[in-house]
Amino acid sequence: NKWQLLDSWQSPFLFIPAGFETDGASVPRLFWWFASPSGDLFEAAIIHDYMYKKGIKTKQDADRTFKRAAKHYNANRLRLNVAYCLVKIFGKGEY
Repeated sequence: NKWQLLDSWQSPFLFIPAGFETDGASVPRLFWWFASPSGDLFEAAIIHDYMYKKGIKTKQDADRTFKRAAKHYNANRLRLNVAYCLVKIFGKGEY
């Protein structure tokens, strides 16, 4: 699944231009029962994907921003913490 921003988005964390494409939360289909790609981590995932794809700041900064954004957008704490651990371990951006 891919989503494309039709309008630019000024989140509290950074500006993301119109046209940016994301897969939302990168969750293997097997685990969609726990965390849907377009669920409560969606906004944080867009910010995280943008930072990764554009190499903004460091990987650690992008991962921490994901966690802060997920909290800001009221993601479920368990999903947030599991996802944060997984991006820290497996996330690969343009760094």
